[in-house]
Amino acid sequence: MKRLLIKKLITTIFFLVILFGFSFINIFTNYNVIKSAVEKKEGVPLKEYIIGVENTINENIYGKYKLIEAYGYIQKLMDKNEVANFEVVKDTEGKLHFTYFTDKPNPTKSLTEKLSRFDDNIKNPQTKLVYLMTPDKYIKGHTEFPKGIPYHYNNETADQFLSNLNLVGIDSIDLRKGILESGIKGNDLFFNTDHHWKIETAFWGFKQLVMNINDKYSPNIDNINLYTDINNYNIIKYKDSFIGSMGRKTGKYYAQVDDFSLIYPKFKTNYDFYFENKFTRGTLTGRFEEALIAINPIRKHDTYGIVSDKYFSYLYGNQPFAHIKNKENPNGLKVLFVKDSLAVPLVSFFSSVCSDVYLMDPRYYKGDTLNFINNTELDYVFISFSPQNLVEEFFEFTKN
Repeated sequence: MKRLLIKKLITTIFFLVILFGFSFINIFTNYNVIKSAVEKKEGVPLKEYIIGVENTINENIYGKYKLIEAYGYIQKLMDKNEVANFEVVKDTEGKLHFTYFTDKPNPTKSLTEKLSRFDDNIKNPQTKLVYLMTPDKYIKGHTEFPKGIPYHYNNETADQFLSNLNLVGIDSIDLRKGILESGIKGNDLFFNTDHHWKIETAFWGFKQLVMNINDKYSPNIDNINLYTDINNYNIIKYKDSFIGSMGRKTGKYYAQVDDFSLIYPKFKTNYDFYFENKFTRGTLTGRFEEALIAINPIRKHDTYGIVSDKYFSYLYGNQPFAHIKNKENPNGLKVLFVKDSLAVPLVSFFSSVCSDVYLMDPRYYKGDTLNFINNTELDYVFISFSPQNLVEEFFEFTKN
């Protein structure tokens, strides 16, 4: 009995030495960063302050990514198809997904009612509201989960939502249709380690959107073949250069590191790109690749692929509000996208057929969306949230 107590005491002391030693190293190496976060800024709400401090500490843990890599590698050796209690799962092709346990689609009746009331309050009869449904990473007819991995019913939720929209008279364009006939292989439509579609798939989505608008509403878009032909674009491929949001949780050894393609026009372009966020605002000018693409995420790359998010090289990511002015197409469409991140590269390409594109991300934009619409000349208002984002949070903008 005494020997057992001594063993437990030694184990406890050993554990505490490691814990306090690691804590000391962590504080020593990140002292200035943690100190800056802990120093409360005047006017910052307590809840936001606590979240900010917690996030700073979590993001600056000493050796964080080496620990993640080791954890992910062990999970791979164990041939596990889920990580962190099913926070991230792997399909039969090795692609990572976010999922959760459920046995039915999420309710969407409330979302439909909110969007219907919002549409009723758009004053200009010439402004058309259209819901643009981007595809889910789980592609019906292609993606399969191993036995025991829960399915989230995202596509069924999207089907239900679009059906409800049809009943209240709101038009929609469903980019899930025909995606397996896009000419892109099924296993190349989405990144392995990220929830976003690849840039090639986003370009296909842009082409489908243009064709749908042209067929349904006959706006007679000029030079449609020029803008939608991939042969009129430069494509630069970066091999093994990208780890997405899921891969950052599992490490690069758990799933295959992604290639990334940067696509931009060969034809003449000239843009003003105005953006504003809680840190800054500004206007970038020049060609497509000068105004609409951030070069730093393309150039930066470290061992873990964490330094920068290459997907958000387009439009500098999710800006709360942005305005793209296409000076080469002054007679083009005038549109607003209220959107999530899947729309970012698609909108970049779609700007070629527009004179003005406005963007709002409802998670960050604090203005009155309806008031903006009613005081801005617009041909279309596109609401675009992917199937996984058909939740109340994304429809808060309808309350303004």
